[in-house]
Amino acid sequence: MSKTDIFVRTAKGDQEIATQANKLPIKHRSVLIMIDGKNNEETLHSRLSGMFDGKTILSDLEAHGFIERQAGAARPAALKAVEPSLNALNTEAKKYMIDAIYQVLGPEADSMVARIEKCKNNKDLSGMIEMCRDTLAGLGKKKRAEELEVKVKAMLTS
Repeated sequence: MSKTDIFVRTAKGDQEIATQANKLPIKHRSVLIMIDGKNNEETLHSRLSGMFDGKTILSDLEAHGFIERQAGAARPAALKAVEPSLNALNTEAKKYMIDAIYQVLGPEADSMVARIEKCKNNKDLSGMIEMCRDTLAGLGKKKRAEELEVKVKAMLTS
């Protein structure tokens, strides 16, 4: 086990996000949603350290087959070249929105994150910007809300 290992969701993990069939605790579900197949274990631990015991939750998810480790080797060049030019959906904008919502709401962000996760294209994702902005602003995070709106719109137009 290396801190550079990448966690990826298994088919069971993807099914859990879609159906909630296993009724995972909210904290486990929140972490499962954050697994994107890009961040290494060390990065995930640092992102989770302020919210709850991320190490234990990652271990639980792995032990129950919701996620699995992959060696942290560099991704193939072909994948790196294709990712930034995704026209159907800007995955970086989607990830940024999810991270911003989790930073403010923590595990309470699950329902909103689930809606963001379902976005299939940039038009769908654009429709979520206003809801995210209004939610953050309503919680007294007006500056953060404005930053999110500006940054996501810029990401979707570039």
